[in-house]
Amino acid sequence: MAASAKRMDELGQRLLAAGAAMEAADIELDAGNVVGAAEIAVAGCARLEELGERGWLSTLAGQAGQALYALGRIDEAWHWTEVAEQAGAEDDVITRLLILQVRAKVLARRGDHAEAERVAREAVQLSEETDMLSEQGDARVDLAEVLTLAGRRDEAAEALAAAEALYTEKGYLVAVKRTQVLLEDLRAPAV
Repeated sequence: MAASAKRMDELGQRLLAAGAAMEAADIELDAGNVVGAAEIAVAGCARLEELGERGWLSTLAGQAGQALYALGRIDEAWHWTEVAEQAGAEDDVITRLLILQVRAKVLARRGDHAEAERVAREAVQLSEETDMLSEQGDARVDLAEVLTLAGRRDEAAEALAAAEALYTEKGYLVAVKRTQVLLEDLRAPAV
């Protein structure tokens, strides 16, 4: 991806190079490099803003929010949901999902468990209106985190099992393995 983006820049395709940050951030997340994903997403957002591109910016801002949340930088994560919301179109389902998912987790971290669950379940419902199995799984993984933070581990395990089934159906093996690890951790006896 890095070589591809560099070549696009060399050919004067600045917009495509900036937009490639969406895929590059996903690759870094799948590789477990959350810091790299956050850096790529935030830098890509800056380039897209500079170019005046809003459609890709909204999605990449949501991805930045996800990565920053994973780093524990919840105020920054919330900020990027605001950027995504301002840039996104009403019918941009991916962006809407990312906004809802990040906000649900941030709300849960802030202790507003009822609102966090409401928002997380809204994301799950929205994802079910699509045929995007990965996004349906992602919404359930984030619901599981919200439920775990509320102390509802059994329900969280159910959400993770549903996510694992969706990822398996999709053939998204990295997500299957990541979800299995989350399930094992959740089912492990508390120390």
